[in-house]
Amino acid sequence: MRPGSLSPQAPSRFGPWARSGWPFVPVAPLIVVLVGLAVALGIGCVGLRALENAGQDQAALRADLLADTVAARLAALGADQRADAVRLASRRGAAGLLVVTDDARVVYDATVSPPDGPALREILARGRGAATTRLGRSRFSVARLGRERQSVVAFVPETKPTSTVLLTSLFALATLLLSVAGATAYVVSRDVARDVEYVTRRVNAMAQVRSEPTGELVPLRTLDEVGLLTGAFNRLVGRFAIAEVAHHQDLARAELADRERAAFLAAVSHELRSPLNAILGFADILMEEVDGPLTPTAREEVEQIRGSGAHLLGLINDILELSAIESGQLKLSRADVDLTALAHEVMREARGLVGEKPIVVRVEAHVPVMAKVDARRVRQVLGNLVNNAIKFTQRGEVVVRVGVEGALASLSVSDTGPGISPTERAMIFEEYKQAGAERLRKRGTGLGLAIARRLVMLHHGSIQVESELGRGSTFKVLLPIGFGDDTSRRGRF
Repeated sequence: MRPGSLSPQAPSRFGPWARSGWPFVPVAPLIVVLVGLAVALGIGCVGLRALENAGQDQAALRADLLADTVAARLAALGADQRADAVRLASRRGAAGLLVVTDDARVVYDATVSPPDGPALREILARGRGAATTRLGRSRFSVARLGRERQSVVAFVPETKPTSTVLLTSLFALATLLLSVAGATAYVVSRDVARDVEYVTRRVNAMAQVRSEPTGELVPLRTLDEVGLLTGAFNRLVGRFAIAEVAHHQDLARAELADRERAAFLAAVSHELRSPLNAILGFADILMEEVDGPLTPTAREEVEQIRGSGAHLLGLINDILELSAIESGQLKLSRADVDLTALAHEVMREARGLVGEKPIVVRVEAHVPVMAKVDARRVRQVLGNLVNNAIKFTQRGEVVVRVGVEGALASLSVSDTGPGISPTERAMIFEEYKQAGAERLRKRGTGLGLAIARRLVMLHHGSIQVESELGRGSTFKVLLPIGFGDDTSRRGRF
């Protein structure tokens, strides 16, 4: 009888109707009763008006008939008999009668109070119509008395309609009809409310966290509008079920493809690393001149071989690492790490990349900053940022700052390089993307910053960049100081 609540935020006995404060079950019969009362009132008004018009028409016909009849009778009587005849006709006809001359002089009077002279002249001039007398509103009619210069004027009072019977009958009929209509409306609205409540309960059950994603079909209990709605909902659930099956199949295929790709990359990496390590090993032997001295040209060529091989090995390692992160196979080994000491180690290793460029590299850190992180991965992130800063900076300085911001450890790398435009900043953390024309001048896959962002996210941290063209860039990494879960955690993207 009461639809259930459609929303857990608005529990109610009457479901969605409770929001407006008008429950459906009482409102429907109330509307039917109000409409019925209005219709009954309208019918009563129209009926009373029709009775009033009928009474007026009846009085007018009686006046015409009485005037013509009395005029005909008086014309056949002598002058000494007319007065009695007029009074007798007035009593029998329950009307007022006058015999007047053409100049409005009363000859015979059978009324309570005859009209005055001007009013009587107007009545003679009009011939028939309505007039107000001492007895109330009356209908009058004028008939000529033979060939004499006299006329008979008949006054018949207008009868008021007897409305008691009409109103009583109308009230009884309206009460009967409204009772039947109200009961019918209540029963129909109650059944509709029950059906809506049932469907609502089933839909709410589907919304529970522990239920199946698509839910079960709602049994069809009626063939009315609620039944049509239930059928449409069941068809929608069926489509969701089909889509869910297709989604699971696609997901299974994607997971299988990920596993096959990981296995393929692992096999390819092994096959590529073996000859690359051999190439790099023999290049190192040649550079050490174990088999004899090298000419300047030969040394330059061997250095090119060694550099290209090292670069290719770095690309393979980046691709494998990104694949491991995406497939969720990369694990973090967390421990308490002094980020200040780690920054100094990274900067010492990076000074060899400066070469002949007029660049100053330094660390700004006043106190040790401890954080529970994977030291190897954080070193990889910081090393990538520092190497990029040195690579793209031609003069000036590269500064690493270590600090604490609330419950987060902060690592920032600032340089005085060319800067990055706002458009390029939006894509530098995407895979295989580099900023602007630098990609044409610097070798690389564009995976460095993408891997760095993934590693930072695995630590539940964040990485951001601030830059201005011509004024350098600052990359800031924020890492949680403590971590309450296990010391190793697997991430998936």
